[in-house]
Amino acid sequence: MKIQKLLSFLFALLLVTSMTSCDKDKDKEPSNRDLLTAETWTGHSFWAYGNDISDMFLEQLGFDIKKNSVKFDKAGTYVDSYERSSLSGTWEFANDDKSIIFDKGTDDEYTASVLMLTDKELRLEQTLDFEEDEPVTLEVRYTR
Repeated sequence: MKIQKLLSFLFALLLVTSMTSCDKDKDKEPSNRDLLTAETWTGHSFWAYGNDISDMFLEQLGFDIKKNSVKFDKAGTYVDSYERSSLSGTWEFANDDKSIIFDKGTDDEYTASVLMLTDKELRLEQTLDFEEDEPVTLEVRYTR
C-alpha cells in the first residue's frame, strides 16, 4: 500500500514538473528581428558629437525628425515615411545584427550601425562623407 502511495506521489510530481517546463518558451527573449519589426518606429532626435542637433536640422533643413516614422517587416522590406510622403526599400541585418544594410545591391545602398535596439528604442548610426568637410557620424534615435 505504501508503494502505491509513493508511486502516485512520484507520478503527480512528474506531471507537475513536466507541465511547468513548457513555460520556458514564454520567457524566451525576442530576437533582434522581432524587436525591429514589432511596431512602427517614430523619429525622436538626431545626435552628432554628443549633442542633440534635431533643432539644427529643423532650422537649416526644415526636417522635423518627429514627423519621420519607419516600419520594418520580417520579409526584409521597410517603409520610411515623412508627413505625407514615403519611400520603401529592403533591409537586412549584418555583422551579427550589429548593422543594417539598406537597399543592398542598389545605387542607394548604405549601412547603419545598430547602437541600441530594445522594445522601446532604436538608435542607428551612420558616417556621412561630405566632399569638402570631414566625415560626420550621425546618430538617429527612434522610439515607440
